[in-house]
Parts: sequence; C-alpha cells; structure tokens
Amino acid sequence: MEALFGSTTPMWTTLPPSGFGLQAPMAFSNGAIGPPVFGPPTAPSLVAAVAMRRGQPQGPTNDQEIEDFIYDALELLTGTSDVEVRCESGRATLTGSVQHKRIKRDVGEIVWALPIVHDVQNNLVIASRRRSRGGVREGEVAPNAPTRKQN
Repeated sequence: MEALFGSTTPMWTTLPPSGFGLQAPMAFSNGAIGPPVFGPPTAPSLVAAVAMRRGQPQGPTNDQEIEDFIYDALELLTGTSDVEVRCESGRATLTGSVQHKRIKRDVGEIVWALPIVHDVQNNLVIASRRRSRGGVREGEVAPNAPTRKQN
C-alpha cells in the first residue's frame, strides 16, 4: 500500500464536478450498464471514501473537522504515523516526518483535495534510513582514524 499514489504523473487535478462521491457505473455503447470503473486510487477518491466513512458527504466544515478528517485519511496510508496536522481558518500545516518524498507529496495532495482547505503548508521532512556515503559500519575502523600504538 506504500505505493498508493506512486505514479510519475499526477492522476488528479481537481475534484470532480460532483464533489465528494463515487465514480458512476460505466455505460456501454449498447446501453448496458456495467460495474463502476476502478482505477488507481487518487487523492479525491480517497477523500470521498473517508467522507462516506465519516458520514460527511459534503466533507468537513470547520478546522477541527478538517484535522480529524485528514487524520482519518492518513490512517489509510502507510508511513504517515508521524504526521501532525494543524488547521486554522482553512490553512492546513503539516509537520513531522515521512520515509519518502513520494509520501510527503501524497499527503499534501490529499489535503489539497479538500475543497474547504485554501492553503497547505507542507513542512514534512524526509527521514531517510540510508547511511550517508563514506559512513563507517559498526565494527569497522574508519580510514585515517587514529589507532593505538602497540608496544
């Protein structure tokens, strides 16, 4: 689930004109109605799913609801447990850390998908698990490190 929004091009630009809601069933050329079309999850579709789950089809209406709504959406994404959300007058501020810049971008896209939010300050930092180049592994002696003289 980590690669939930991991595409190279954004799959979303704005909320659909219907606002929050599910994608309509597909109509075939012969007039038959097929099952709903499911593609890769997008920020608006995730927001719509959370809105339905919370019983808020129109989405959050105040700052506290926005914060709670975003936390509910972040529960569905792995790697977002260290994200803090604060909202004041429709301006959301994200702080904390995530493991990949893709997750940082995805969290920002989810918040931007809320129509009531008019500004997002994404202050998330990337907490890399990689060792720095030239670092010394445990148990190894660093090159040019002072060594003890042996008598």
